[in-house]
Parts: sequence; C-alpha cells; structure tokens
Amino acid sequence: MPSLRTALGAGVLVIGLGAGLAVTASRATRSAEVEARIAARQEPVLTPAPGPAPQGLPIVTPAGREEGKVPHGHVDGVALRSLLLRRQFEELTLAVEQLQWGMESNPQDEHWMTDGILALGNGSSESTELLDAWVEASPRSFAPYLARGTHWVSVGYLRRGGKTVGATAKEEFAGMHEAFERAVPDLVRAWSLQPKAVAAARPLIYVANALGDDEARERAYTRAMEQCPTCADVRAVYLHGLAPRWGGTYEKMDAFADAQSLAHPKVGFLRGFADFDRAHDLAVQGKHDQGLVLLAQALSAGDYWEFRLARAKQLRRTKALDAALEEANRAVALRPARASVYFERARIFSNSRKWEPAGKDLLHALRLDATDSDGRALRDHVVKGVIYDAWEAHKAGRREEALGLLELAGELAPGNPEVARRRAWVVQSPQQAEARTEEEQGEGAEDFRTVQQRDYALARGRRFKEILPLWDAFIERNPDHGLAYMERSGTHYHLRDLKSALSDLKKACDLGVNEGCARARQVERAKAAAR
Repeated sequence: MPSLRTALGAGVLVIGLGAGLAVTASRATRSAEVEARIAARQEPVLTPAPGPAPQGLPIVTPAGREEGKVPHGHVDGVALRSLLLRRQFEELTLAVEQLQWGMESNPQDEHWMTDGILALGNGSSESTELLDAWVEASPRSFAPYLARGTHWVSVGYLRRGGKTVGATAKEEFAGMHEAFERAVPDLVRAWSLQPKAVAAARPLIYVANALGDDEARERAYTRAMEQCPTCADVRAVYLHGLAPRWGGTYEKMDAFADAQSLAHPKVGFLRGFADFDRAHDLAVQGKHDQGLVLLAQALSAGDYWEFRLARAKQLRRTKALDAALEEANRAVALRPARASVYFERARIFSNSRKWEPAGKDLLHALRLDATDSDGRALRDHVVKGVIYDAWEAHKAGRREEALGLLELAGELAPGNPEVARRRAWVVQSPQQAEARTEEEQGEGAEDFRTVQQRDYALARGRRFKEILPLWDAFIERNPDHGLAYMERSGTHYHLRDLKSALSDLKKACDLGVNEGCARARQVERAKAAAR
C-alpha cells in the first residue's frame, strides 16, 4: 500500500484558474458531502446503557472450573466498558492492570488484553471525553493511555472508511491521519509505562499498515516478541499486514507462517492466513464456492476464529444458513469477546427470520461496538422483525412473550414510536389480561405486568396521581427493576415533575435500560434549550 503522503498526492487534480467559481463551489459541495459521510460513520448506531459493573475481575470463566485454578475464560467487554461509562476510573484502572498481570502470568490469555482494550477503545464518539477524563484521573497508569490510543486508531479507520485508495477522498485520508497523530503518542506512552503491555503493538501495527510504514510495523512486532515470545494475537495482526492489499505478498505470508509454526507449534494456524486472505478476495468477486474451498484449507492449519467467521459469511451468502449458523456458533465459542462474531450470527439469524436471537446478538454486539457498519446495516431490519414476531405472539395470546420481544425492540431502538404503540396495546388488551395465570399475579418480576397494566388503564383517564403510589410501592419492593423506573418516569412527566422524571430515567439507565438513557438525554436537551 502506498504511503499516506503518496495517496494524498495522487488524488490532487490541478485545475487552472479559468475554471472559476464553479470549481470552488463543486469542491465545497464535495467536501461537505465527505465530511457528512465521515461524521455518519462515527455516530453510534446505539448509545447503550452502561449495564452492571463487574464484581471483581471482568472475566467470564467456563463452567466447572476448579477453585484456585487460573481462569481460562474470556474478558467481559460489556462489564469492562460499563466501568468507563460509569466513570469508575479507579476500578477500571485496577481491572485493566489485573488483566495485564493475568496475561503476563499466562500468555495464552493474551486475548484478555486484546479484546478488553478493543471494547474500551472502539472509536465511539461518546468515548472521547470519557477516555480523556480517565487519563486525567490515572495519569501514572499505562491503562488509560493504551485505551485512548486504541480509540483514536479506531477513529482513524472509521474516518478513512473501507474503500480502496482510489475511491477514498482526501478528506477521509486527512481525518485518518489526524486521528493517528493523536493515537501514537498515547500508545508509545502506554508501552513505556508498562514495557510488557504488548497490546499496544496491535494498534501500532494497524497504523503502520494504513500508512505503508513497513519499518514501524517491524519495530512494533519485534518489540512485542521480545516481551512475549509466545503471543499469538500479535503474530496474527502482523501477518495480516503482509497480505498483498497492504503491499506484501502471499510468499511473504507463507514464509512467516512456516517459520513461526516451526518455532512455536501452537501457532500452526498461521499457515492458514494466506488461504484466508485469498478467500476474502474471492468473496469480493462473488466466487463463494472457491472461497469455501480455500477456507477449508485454512482450517486444516488450525481451528482459528477468523477462519470460522469468514466461512460463516461465505455460507450465508450462498443461502446455506444452517451450515452458516454452525460456523458462527464455533466462531463465538472460539472468540466470545469479539463483537464481529455476534454481528455475523445476528445477520444469519435475521436471514433465517429468527428475530429474537438476532435481536439479542445484535444488542450484545452493539454494546461492544456501537459504530460497526454491520450494526448500522442490521438494526432497523432486525427491529422490524422483532416487532413482527411480538405482534404474532400477541395475536396468539402469548402476552409475556409479546411484551418481552417489544422490550427487546425498545432496547435496540429507544424511542421507536411503533414499539411504544404496540406495547401500550398489548399491556391494555383485556383478553390478554384475562389469559394470565394465577402464578403470573404473584409478587416479584411478574407483578410488574400487573402494575404496568393498571398504570396504562388509569393513564387513559389521565388519573396520574393514582398511578404514582402503585409504582412507589412496587419500586420499594423491587429497587433494582429498571423498567419500573422507566414507567414511573412517565407518570412524573405527566404530573409536570421533570426533576423526578429525569431522576427516574437516569436510574433506569444506570440499571441497564437503553431507553432510559435515550429519554434522559432528550429531557436534558429540552431543559437546556428552555434556559
């Protein structure tokens, strides 16, 4: 790949002064369109609620693990990110440092740091101010610098877009370059503060690939191998950079993979990367059958998650959805902390019209990476499908199922008016209420439906003062029920108590209800505009 400077220079067209104002206007229009495109890519598809903060090390461990043994699980990126969103910077610093210590003790757990830092530095616009605040709160720790540097590398790639050099505007390259200039000093500082933080090598290699800087890529890789000779993730990222699209060759890829596999048999899967890359090029050309053959060859080198993910995509494109789902499930099992495996499985479920699992996978993936292009492409379609299934459940008399699906749709699309209308209809439906069993009338989570139905019935007569005590009593019994705070906020709003409404919305948001976060932001904007 040519250097950034070369790429920019190749895109400059010298036009004589005779072109006049029309050229100036055309450039201005094109620039505005490009800037809008860049901004749209950086805008989160969804701004999710923080979710519960982790209790202890944010690692999900396999069932049946013996006590006292090192947990060979995966990092809980959603829980880790919740500490950032909650501004619990002291706990976040400690959590990342613990992940680093765990990885140093057991290099096979390198992915703890790789995936955890990727969740924190996913490029979402909401993260910029939070990461700055974290750096200010913990200036002596490598952790916030590593996360912030990774964030700006992600921003750089978002600004550039995924098109070829010739189809990428100079403004997109310039935006990428600006982001990288902010990223590199943070990554260098993180690595100097913690010399064994090899997770810094990954974003530095991605910067070097984008800029065509082979020397920088070699330096980052060599230093990482000095600190962690058995690390696999860094080798995989480096090998990606040897592909032809980055200026390398398949011969270089094979030579590197063979040498590494000979020295370290556990990374034998690297031998599959050249075939994996060839399969990618065939997929772009629509030659999926040939691509599947190459991916089978890649998998013969080792059961690596990216190979499974690529195979799932190719099978989906050939309409072999059952086989695609099997491959996606394997990819999730191999790398359960990566958003990309859930986005792909959500797409397969969507194509199979299995809307509830599609919605759940999409929601989880967006909690990890809210700016992903797959999430942007999928969200509206999946929400419509979930609403459709909810309505079918309602017509069949399955009230709880219908409301659960509508709540899922509301989490994916906070404030969606269609969700609100249909939810109100299902809650108030007389025949649905009569169909409820005695068990559903008890205390606890099910009792929420009883109060909710009474709320909606009284609201039709605008008897909001009678509603408030119902929710007060329920919340006293169930102080961690996020949806109850959401419902009570509406009652406060109709009673013109905006302060209490906002307080309840923030509490719902804190308890993991996305719609609570969205409505809280709306109320705060309305209050600011009224000042």
